[in-house]
Amino acid sequence: MNLHKLYLSVLVVLCFGTLIVGAAWRDHVRDDAHRDAVLEMQTSDIAGLEQRIAAARSDALAQIAALDTQRKALASVSQRAPEVIRELVPMQSPIQQTAPITSKSPPDAPSAVITKQQEIELAQYALACKQCSVERDQLRAEAKDQQEIVSRQKIELDAAKKSAKGGSVWQRAVRIAKWGAIFGELGYVIGRTQR
Repeated sequence: MNLHKLYLSVLVVLCFGTLIVGAAWRDHVRDDAHRDAVLEMQTSDIAGLEQRIAAARSDALAQIAALDTQRKALASVSQRAPEVIRELVPMQSPIQQTAPITSKSPPDAPSAVITKQQEIELAQYALACKQCSVERDQLRAEAKDQQEIVSRQKIELDAAKKSAKGGSVWQRAVRIAKWGAIFGELGYVIGRTQR
C-alpha cells in the first residue's frame, strides 16, 4: 500500500513538474514574442524616421543647389537682381535708381544710390541668406528627428531592462507567489504520502 502512495506521489510530482515547465515555457515564449514585437515596431519606426530624414535632407540639398545656381547665374544676368531683391529682401518701399545728390536736389530726395554691382551683391547676399535659412530649417528638422529616435531607443532600453529583470515588481511578486504555492503544495503532498 505504501508503494502505491509513492507511485501516486511521483506521478503527481511529475504532473506538477510538467505543468510548471509548460507554464514557464509559455511565459518565456510570450515574453520573447512581446519583446520581438516591440523591437520590430521600434525598428520599423526608426526606419521610417530615417527615410523621413533622408527625404528632408535631399529636399534641402536640392533647394540649396537651386539657390546656389541662381546666385552664380546672377553675376552673368544682372537684370534679375532687382527681382531677386524684391523676392527675398523684405522692404517697405522698393529700391529705385536715382541720380546722385547735388546741391539742387530737393531735401526729400532719396539719399542712397545703389550701383549695379551693389545691387548684384545685395541679391547674392539675399540668396545666401535664403540658403542659410533652408540649411537651418533642415538641421532643426534633423535634430528633432534624431531626438525622437533617441527617445524611442530609451523606451526600448527601458523595456529591455524590465524584461531582463523578469517584468515589473508586481509580475515578479506574482511569479514568486505562484512558484511558492506550487512547491508548497508539492511538499505537502509528498509529506502526506510519507506518513
